[in-house]
Amino acid sequence: MNRLFKIARRRPHIVDFYTPFKYGLDTAGYRIKWGQNFDTAVPAMIINSTNIGFLDDNVNRNVIETQPTTGTDVRIVFDPTTYSIDDSKPFWLTFAQIQGAAEVLVSAPTLILPDSANKGVGLVTIRGTTTASLTPQQIDLPFLMADFRIHNEEPTNYLYVATEAGGPEQQLRPDTVPQVTSLNATQGSLYVRGATAAGAGVAVTFSASFTLAFPK
Repeated sequence: MNRLFKIARRRPHIVDFYTPFKYGLDTAGYRIKWGQNFDTAVPAMIINSTNIGFLDDNVNRNVIETQPTTGTDVRIVFDPTTYSIDDSKPFWLTFAQIQGAAEVLVSAPTLILPDSANKGVGLVTIRGTTTASLTPQQIDLPFLMADFRIHNEEPTNYLYVATEAGGPEQQLRPDTVPQVTSLNATQGSLYVRGATAAGAGVAVTFSASFTLAFPK
């Protein structure tokens, strides 16, 4: 799945969100949801935007840079605290295009780091549980990341990790045989799935740590 949105600017109390303009969508055809983790079962809807974009009333207009987006992008700028999201901690966004009452295209969960973490200082760590499907789950990271260390925390089941859709997978054995895989190249997404020893799909808990590839 290609990325459906990008965060062009992240500052304290500012998330500057862009998604390509899509012809044929309903007027309010751009929906943003958030969750505390990539495995949040039902992310909460926070914004339904029209095709002309959205600017949160709590964002100071004097600090927003003017960006020409006519006919190419829909721009949505908001303060996480408006929606009871802790601006000082990481959180996850998903995005959906709406046609009628249906979500016709839904993004992978994307990690949004606080401004303090975007300076390349220290490790970023995520932890959660895959879906039970044999189809890999895409997890998008905010930028290109490097120095990955991924740990399968399950006692009996296997974790499979790929770095591109449909790409080759690395198998991480159960935690009874401790195994951590390292990825030295830069990556912007991970594709993960769990399986039993017999090959059936199963939810698997794992953790991953990494650093910003190109610190600002």
